[in-house]
Amino acid sequence: MKHQWYEDALIYHIYALSLAKAPFFNDYGALEHKFGEFEKWIPHIKGMGFNAVLFSPVLKSRSHGYDVTDYFEIDNRIGTNDEFKALVKKFHENGIRVILDSVFNHCGRDFFAFQELRQNNRDFSGWFSGVDFNRQSPLGDHFTYDTWSGYYELPKFNLHNATVKNYLLDAARFWIDTFDIDGMRLDAANTLDFGFMTELRHITEEKNPDFWLMGEVVAGDYSKWVNADTLHSVTNYILYKSLFSSHNDNNLYELANCLRNSAPNNGLPLYTFLDNHDQPRIASNVSNPAHLNTLYALLFTLPGIPSVYYGSEWEIKGIKENNSDHALRPYIDIENSSAYSTWLTGHISKLAIIRRNEKALRYGGYRQIYLDYQRPFVFERSCENERIYVAVNAADHDDVVNLSANYNAHCNGELWDLLQEERINAAHLQLKPHSARILK
Repeated sequence: MKHQWYEDALIYHIYALSLAKAPFFNDYGALEHKFGEFEKWIPHIKGMGFNAVLFSPVLKSRSHGYDVTDYFEIDNRIGTNDEFKALVKKFHENGIRVILDSVFNHCGRDFFAFQELRQNNRDFSGWFSGVDFNRQSPLGDHFTYDTWSGYYELPKFNLHNATVKNYLLDAARFWIDTFDIDGMRLDAANTLDFGFMTELRHITEEKNPDFWLMGEVVAGDYSKWVNADTLHSVTNYILYKSLFSSHNDNNLYELANCLRNSAPNNGLPLYTFLDNHDQPRIASNVSNPAHLNTLYALLFTLPGIPSVYYGSEWEIKGIKENNSDHALRPYIDIENSSAYSTWLTGHISKLAIIRRNEKALRYGGYRQIYLDYQRPFVFERSCENERIYVAVNAADHDDVVNLSANYNAHCNGELWDLLQEERINAAHLQLKPHSARILK
């Protein structure tokens, strides 16, 4: 069976405007040339074992990147179209695919069509959802309109309008033709029109049959989005929540229950993560730093396509403060990364190697093997004739589990721990506090 590149992907997620040290508000004045800063990260990303990078929006915007001003031009606070094209080529030369965060649900108020509407050019009223000239917007416009989540800085597109739809699809074609990107993350996919996503899937596959579409979906039945017609993957927020909360409560039943519902026989190829540009850093979200050991082990061994948010491999902390995401999106000087380096960096690198080497962890089915309250959690990943057991102990005391009823009779009860690099007796599987074993 042929597998797609994204099934093998280990994704490194970067908030681009922060690496560019961009001012938060864009006056559209100075043209900066910051992609050299991004290029410096390639040895680190490659060395850690990642083979794909996700850039948050790099298109011209007024502020945080999700209020797009121009869908055909790189943000002047970062660089030029040609410079981004050259950067993508550098990543490709190093065996790293490039995924671009894309905003099709809404735009910024500086987008040309919205500016036309503000100038009372009603020909553009059809570009946006819910335009009503009988009321004023909270920002003083002589009309009101639908938004993303009540933010009037983010006017919502009318994706039933053929002109709008074609404009955005042309932009997607342009990014593939010009920048040679390998995939897109669709921002706010849970509110995107399904017809639009179907057409996007069609036109991107026409351009590149291996092109990957992943959507930001917080909750719901993920199979509505992930299927042969719409998207290849969505963000697994349900798993994200259960990972850290089950550790903080030392109750892995929560995680196991989530997996029973979301990963029967591997479920859907969902995008898995412990933090991102919208959520607190995982080092700030755990009640005990020791939980990071087992959390990352789970991230790389559970069904899904794992992603690590830049800097979290160094246990960087960050929470939302005063309704701002700035603390989640810091500038990091990669040339001084040794100042950040911790045990976790090596742990993640080893997990990446193990996942890359084991088909069962990339494509395998999922089956729960052992679970008891405040005791270890053991599950199996199997693919063809390969079988791997993953055991995690989130408690602060030693524990022992007997797996002799589950092991393959041909292995004489002996399993090889890929993480600790030692031979283990299945009848006496010993787990130290806050530890994981990956057993083959």
